[in-house]
Amino acid sequence: MKDIVEFSNTHNIKAYDIKSKDIIVEERVYLKCAYGCEDFGKRLNCPPNCISIDKFKKILSEYDSALILLQEYKTSSKENMIDVWGYARRESFRKMIEIEKFAFNNGYTFAHLLRPGSCNECESCKEKCSKPSLRRFSPEAVGININKTIGKLDIVIDYSDYSIINLIGILLVE
Repeated sequence: MKDIVEFSNTHNIKAYDIKSKDIIVEERVYLKCAYGCEDFGKRLNCPPNCISIDKFKKILSEYDSALILLQEYKTSSKENMIDVWGYARRESFRKMIEIEKFAFNNGYTFAHLLRPGSCNECESCKEKCSKPSLRRFSPEAVGININKTIGKLDIVIDYSDYSIINLIGILLVE
């Protein structure tokens, strides 16, 4: 996976190796989607439109490794952070999907990205996804407790620092 880590660095994304068994999946994370996200039920990659937490746990058990992908996006203030959130999320996702493609093309045939945040490739979702090759769900959508998971790698995010947006994806690799 060293090759994927090096490729991630060229995209200004830090990649941290983690065993898939160390990814923490909890039912309570669903509450953050259902009662805290405006995209709940509106996006095809968000609950309840994506796979269930139980189904994801089964899929995750088939992987040995993953990479936590972290991009720090600089902003100037809390207000600026809100303004640039959508743009930053889209740009970070585009970089991360290139990392997924790189992994696939280098022998990790089951590489699969969990994207930072809900999909915002289109203004709104239709009945059927118009960009299925880009459809990825976020770690939170399938119950991943990001803070506990990155804590296992001694990564700490300061959510009170409004000068940085931390965009976190997870690349499952096998």
